[in-house]
Amino acid sequence: MILTTAAMAAAKEAWPDVRQSVITTATGVAIFHELSFVDRTFLFAKRKGSFFGAIRATSGAVRAWHKRLPSTGNAVVVQAHKSFRSSLVSRLTGLAVVTYRESSRLPFIGMTRLRLVDRVIPFHEAARIGMLLEPLGMSREKILAARPRIAESQAESGSESKSQSLPGSPKALRIAIAPGSVWGTKRWMPERFARLGVELLARVPDSRIILTGSPDEATLCEAIERKIGNRMRVENLAGKTALKDLPALFSGFDLVVTNDSSPVHYAAAVNTPTVAIFGATIPQFGFAPLAQKSKVVDAGTLSCRPCSDHGPQVCPEVHFRCMKDISVEMVLEASLSLFDIPQTQPVK
Repeated sequence: MILTTAAMAAAKEAWPDVRQSVITTATGVAIFHELSFVDRTFLFAKRKGSFFGAIRATSGAVRAWHKRLPSTGNAVVVQAHKSFRSSLVSRLTGLAVVTYRESSRLPFIGMTRLRLVDRVIPFHEAARIGMLLEPLGMSREKILAARPRIAESQAESGSESKSQSLPGSPKALRIAIAPGSVWGTKRWMPERFARLGVELLARVPDSRIILTGSPDEATLCEAIERKIGNRMRVENLAGKTALKDLPALFSGFDLVVTNDSSPVHYAAAVNTPTVAIFGATIPQFGFAPLAQKSKVVDAGTLSCRPCSDHGPQVCPEVHFRCMKDISVEMVLEASLSLFDIPQTQPVK
């Protein structure tokens, strides 16, 4: 969802008069509804009522909205999700559709107003989504240059509004550690995150550690918080923030250290320096950090890596070398390099 904002922001800049709406879940509504380049969000309540009832209600709402708009040009559904459900919603809106060749084709049988685009594997996912705009006239140069955006008003006030709740002085360097992921093999070991926190506090003058995560990751962050100790310089915000808080929160960080998970993309959307740890997955899948200052840390070449698109819950080979081979020293060195602080002491 965050990466989709790159294409939408680029479309608004290229075509200022364009009206853009988003069909999304409740999570997406929280992300998209305050963006200046989104005119309206349509909630697809996939967990309420029947499957086809939700599809009919959503596509009907889009058709009604489109009929009320001034007739100043063509309308098109840009379908960035390849699923059967998304394809069926797109078809039932009655509008022209641009989507990937890999999208579920069954709903589009017999449809004439359909443009299919190759999902270019070497591109970043933000650019792959942006390629759906190429048939509409967007230049590839602009597509590849586009970057994610999140709520401007919140992000601009982030440093001032959030620094007051963080430990230490407002001028302290705020280092976020996001140790979670819904995929087990994407999670670096919590004891290593804790050791990293200890070392960062020792090496970066006047720094503070902020642990971030969902309510499901609160226990994980509490364990890391205890291992770091030094309660005066550590704050645990896991489970204490809502989606609407994240633009301001991430814009107030000076560095984000995270697994291959959503914090990578929140940081990119506000251009916060990022260190991303990749285990079972690889950056070449298209989800590398896009912040101007960023580093990827991984275990390098392993015969079993990558093992799946997302990374399974448990290492299929049992050894879990893709994460165990990533040392605290490697992540610390990457982090310090973004602060321009040399690593002159060995990690204990």
